[in-house]
Amino acid sequence: MKAKVYTPHPALQEFIHNIGVYGADFTESGLSNMYRFVPSYQRYIMFYLEDPVKVQRVYSNEFVEKSVSLTVGPLEKTVWLDMGRKHLALGVAFKPGGLFRLLNVHMTELHEQDFDTQLFLGREIDEINNQLKEHKSNWDRMVFIVETWLLKKVARLKPSIAVDLVMENLIQNAGNISIEKMAYDANISIRQFERKCVERTGMSPKRYARLIRFCKAYHLKENFPDATWTTIAHMSGYYDQMHFIRDFKEFAGITPSIIREEELKSTIRLHSFMT
Repeated sequence: MKAKVYTPHPALQEFIHNIGVYGADFTESGLSNMYRFVPSYQRYIMFYLEDPVKVQRVYSNEFVEKSVSLTVGPLEKTVWLDMGRKHLALGVAFKPGGLFRLLNVHMTELHEQDFDTQLFLGREIDEINNQLKEHKSNWDRMVFIVETWLLKKVARLKPSIAVDLVMENLIQNAGNISIEKMAYDANISIRQFERKCVERTGMSPKRYARLIRFCKAYHLKENFPDATWTTIAHMSGYYDQMHFIRDFKEFAGITPSIIREEELKSTIRLHSFMT
């Protein structure tokens, strides 16, 4: 697999974490095109430029083919991805509150769902898709196209508030800040902080913190598949093995022991690039 993660244009960094391009030819790589995508604390707009991606959710036995451009809402359950024979994707990863600020949509309305981005941003998405496909051999140019499009949106963004910065700080601290401290830093009551956090991230601050810790653990395991789960849990800020197992079962749908090192080594390990 080839991957490149870009730091966004300075004017976009207030609400976008990064822009990544990911490509794999599964007919040649020897890797599996089936990928267990565990929930992420980030929100994404994805552009798929080769084979379409198909998604299977926990409540379904079928894979559903997705749109060329996909807006992914808050996820708390693992999904399986069928990435086709040849995969090329560009993903825009938003900072906390970033997708809310772009779309002006309460994030609970996107909970456990994904949508054709055209539903939110109109026919202009078709033009972006066409430009990206025209330049899909030039990743730098692809990122430039998306950045140029996003820069036109900056003036119309919903304003940033202190809650966004506090939640970004929560990510930097691997989910290990108390809600009392976060509300204090945002200079609002705990109740107000919880309400704004749900509006802008799609979940409560405590649950968001749990998801951040879990993501850090899964990220580490993908990067270091030979490391033991005990080591991974400790490195991710879990001081109680039972809390680690609880979060893993909650978000991944399985216990850590079920994921074999061989499975991680034979997949593209996409999560480690996208968080």
